[in-house]
Amino acid sequence: MDADVASCELDRWEALRSNDTVALAALLDDRLAYTHSNGLVDSKEAFLARLSSGAMRYVAIETSDETLALHDNAAIACGRAELTTEAGGKQFVTQIRYTAVWCQAGDEGWRHVAWHSSPASA
Repeated sequence: MDADVASCELDRWEALRSNDTVALAALLDDRLAYTHSNGLVDSKEAFLARLSSGAMRYVAIETSDETLALHDNAAIACGRAELTTEAGGKQFVTQIRYTAVWCQAGDEGWRHVAWHSSPASA
């Protein structure tokens, strides 16, 4: 496992947990496609705006079954997560399977370019 991209993945989870949109923005590629488990797709700007406005907030995140595979200048992280989110004054707990794609962006380091999640079966 490449320590740099693994560290970026941990930093991304922590930025989500703490609602640190500044740290998160630094990790996300401008071309990000973020597909939520309900099928909604956000761009980088839309995702950050959703978090900044409080329309959505990650309350807790527990990950498991994580793997990271390197492919030249790309890395694919997969796993399971239990996400506790808040939206519209309500809390939701969602079990997901996810795929996170990272690309090496030259001197800028690793950038998160794609996220796709779906509800996990029991």
